[in-house]
Amino acid sequence: LDLERLEGMNLLQRVHGGAVLSSHQPSSFPMEQSREKNQEEKAKIAAKALTLIDNHDVIFLDDGSTSLALAKLLGNFPVTVLTNDLQIVNELMYKPNITLYVVGGCVKRDGNSCVIYGEDCIQFVKKYRVNKLFLGISTITPEDGLMIYYYGDRSTKRALMSTANTIICMVDSAKFGHTAFTTVAKVSEIDTIITDRGLPPHESEKYVALGTKVIYADD
Repeated sequence: LDLERLEGMNLLQRVHGGAVLSSHQPSSFPMEQSREKNQEEKAKIAAKALTLIDNHDVIFLDDGSTSLALAKLLGNFPVTVLTNDLQIVNELMYKPNITLYVVGGCVKRDGNSCVIYGEDCIQFVKKYRVNKLFLGISTITPEDGLMIYYYGDRSTKRALMSTANTIICMVDSAKFGHTAFTTVAKVSEIDTIITDRGLPPHESEKYVALGTKVIYADD
């Protein structure tokens, strides 16, 4: 009975002679799971974001799966990229058109992601100015703004925002209407949101009313 209960909770998977940990066991870290979701939407959002980047732009790619999708599209024209995501570093380091700056600091490992954060990271980014920041977030609502699950990342993201002329959020529709642990920014602090058609127009109007431009990936 105990094994049946644990299997029903996706904590164990019964096998001949006993049980093993379930491959479907839920992650303690929501962002580990979210990196694997909505890949088609994220790819379309990244393709739209690419059209906002000009030759010789200086951009910051904050951590996240949509930022990684955008990094995969870069390389056909000269761009300077700063990033704190080691998966993005791995994607860009061999592309000759990319001038790559890797932020220094402590590495946080979360599932398949490795992100640099903390005071050393903050001091590094303060030395630079970027044309466009592609800011990574966990959830967003008109009332609570842009939120993340890890309070320790908040200071880093606020420092990134202070370095940017334009702040862009690539947000798939699944992230709207939910809250996370702490607010990073008000909606009014963001210049542009790029999302997919899963966000109804009447919902996007709430963000436009707060002073943020909303772009749909398939427009």
